[in-house]
Amino acid sequence: MDSPEPLADVELVKRLVIEAGKRALERCGTVECEFKADRSLVTAVDRDTEAWLFTQLEGQYPEFAFVGEEFGWRGDPAQPTWAVDPIDGTTNYVYGLPFWGVSVGLLNDGVPELGAIYFPRFDELFWAVRGGGAYCNGIPLAAEDREVLHVEDTICLTSNSLKTLNSEVVVGRIRALGSIAAELAYTARGNLTATVGLSEGIVDIAAALCICAESGCTYEYLDRSPLDVAALTQAGRTTKHFVIAPPSLLSHLQEILHIR
Repeated sequence: MDSPEPLADVELVKRLVIEAGKRALERCGTVECEFKADRSLVTAVDRDTEAWLFTQLEGQYPEFAFVGEEFGWRGDPAQPTWAVDPIDGTTNYVYGLPFWGVSVGLLNDGVPELGAIYFPRFDELFWAVRGGGAYCNGIPLAAEDREVLHVEDTICLTSNSLKTLNSEVVVGRIRALGSIAAELAYTARGNLTATVGLSEGIVDIAAALCICAESGCTYEYLDRSPLDVAALTQAGRTTKHFVIAPPSLLSHLQEILHIR
């Protein structure tokens, strides 16, 4: 079966996230931060990067909608929608930790169509197009499934999930990187076997959802209900714990994990 025709030029998106990431890296350590209403950190780099990405994407796809971490919605939500986090991992960016990046995803009718994430500190570009596979720096990604965890397997429980779940039942090495985009990209590549998250925005995970799906991962809520991307796009943020992993491991984690 032929792959679906891409809605947008992924090569353009790849170029944009790389340029935006390199610009942000040049300013790292030189900008002041402030707290938003939700008490999360933001910098001028976050705002400038989102504004620049909007201008570039709007110039090429004026009919598409756009939702960003810093300025919210622009355009008609019924249209294909760019979901953008200009700096995913702002706290890491502010404090000099390397796990942060620029994330651009494209959603259409609740389907992740493409995604590109660039991590400047590592010069790593992850990207995928629906039906076309997932890649990092040109190398195909294929997540390895497993029935259970080994003691030396690495698994991500994000900060919010780690604080609220019975993490003591997890056999393996628990990690939290501080950037859901990085955590999901590394799950797609197999550096992490799975990611369990809570309270993540659609702008944070849109690109990574496509990358994970194309690498062989699936995603559901911990209670086994579907992670409806269209509903999440409207709501803006997940309200329940979710798991992104290859299918057998996802099912195993749904069996053993529960809210404290």
